Amino acid sequence: MSPQRALSTSRALEGVHGVHLVPHSTFAFEEINQHGVLYQSTCESKTVGANQRFMVQRVWQQRPACLRPIQCSLNGDNSLAETIANVLTSLPFIALGMQATRKNLNCKLYANSLIGVGVTSSLYHASRGNMRKYMRWADYSMIATATVCLTRALRNENPKFLMAASALFLPIQPLMVSAVHTGMMEVDICKIY
Repeated sequence: MSPQRALSTSRALEGVHGVHLVPHSTFAFEEINQHGVLYQSTCESKTVGANQRFMVQRVWQQRPACLRPIQCSLNGDNSLAETIANVLTSLPFIALGMQATRKNLNCKLYANSLIGVGVTSSLYHASRGNMRKYMRWADYSMIATATVCLTRALRNENPKFLMAASALFLPIQPLMVSAVHTGMMEVDICKIY
């Protein structure tokens, strides 16, 4: 594929809401030594220190998707009306959490996690600028926490390894944790019927 062809295909997605295009560039490294001399090197550099850094950076970039944190574009709601609507649709989670049964510790944790989902979702939709990506991460993490708490409230005999793995992956990959625990709840419901 020629560079002109790659450039023309990447412009096809410009302006699409939620799509963030990143230009592809070769990786370059600049270093200034103690004498003020600028060294510019690329991945083909022969210096040992730079090669070690590049190797670490390559390994970091090639880590599996399950170990990559979620990515969020800073594009927000398109209008003030959309922001208000999204905040208002988050409020029922707070009301449901306040009305949820609290007969034991696991049920209390689930009820409180529902309140947390409503609060973090509202804060995410109301946030602007650079803070938005952190609030998106908090929103996804709180949703995953609620699924873990609900699984625990429904079944008290969850494997300890699964719960430990869920706690480990929750801040890194909350969507995967949500998917696993939602699947577990669906299996339990299928067993009932």
